[in-house]
Amino acid sequence: MGIIIYIKPYSKGKKMKLRRIFIALGVALIVFFSLSCSPKQKKILRVGTDAENPPFTYQEGSEFKGIDIEICKRIADKLNMQLQITKYQFDELFSALALNKIDIAASAITITPKRKQTMDFTIPYFETDLAVVAKSNSPVKVEKIEDLGKYIVGCQSNTTSHQYLTENLMEKDLLPKNKLKLYPTVIETLGELLNGKIDLMVFDEWVAKDFSQQQDIKIVYTIQTNEQYGLAMQAGKEINTRINKALKELKDSGELENIIREYID
Repeated sequence: MGIIIYIKPYSKGKKMKLRRIFIALGVALIVFFSLSCSPKQKKILRVGTDAENPPFTYQEGSEFKGIDIEICKRIADKLNMQLQITKYQFDELFSALALNKIDIAASAITITPKRKQTMDFTIPYFETDLAVVAKSNSPVKVEKIEDLGKYIVGCQSNTTSHQYLTENLMEKDLLPKNKLKLYPTVIETLGELLNGKIDLMVFDEWVAKDFSQQQDIKIVYTIQTNEQYGLAMQAGKEINTRINKALKELKDSGELENIIREYID
């Protein structure tokens, strides 16, 4: 006697339901494999700059340029990261670091004991002095640092120029307090000099040399301070070690020297 097995066919509704399940599974697999095979998005190296200190950092149109910028580009390449540059006023760079808005502050920043109390620095990448600058047609003569006390002197606030003038002249009563004028940016200080509002301006020597090629100014005295620039970083971050290592590699390989030569004759 034969046995007849009866298999109940799926209803039309169940067939449609299964079809939807298989389609959903197929789409999920396609998405999974496409994501797993696509290249990972690079992490971002966030750099802040004031873009007012040529040849170290400045802007041409919307493009950031200069020694500091090129160094950061090479570091980003070595770390396999995407470079993101944001413009801040100089004073704002340090608070941006403290608030973790940026990983690096790069604006011809001098390494000082006071700054090292609140932030980390890379190895030095450049050494400079301070320059005293006057208008090209100015009769002002500066033969020694004490001569600055005869004139109205301007500088950018919270810089090593500001610190030097305060500690070495103003606090020793060699420069009257009312003769020291402070401004938030290099550009504003330079504008006041060119407009005759101040007699002299004090700022970094190599920045002064660059501006003297573009503006109607001259260097009348050099203050030997032997300052060293470094990239500033938020204290204690893990990435700091890798940033410093990348800069050291640039220095040891000669790439750093080539970058500097590209911008400084």
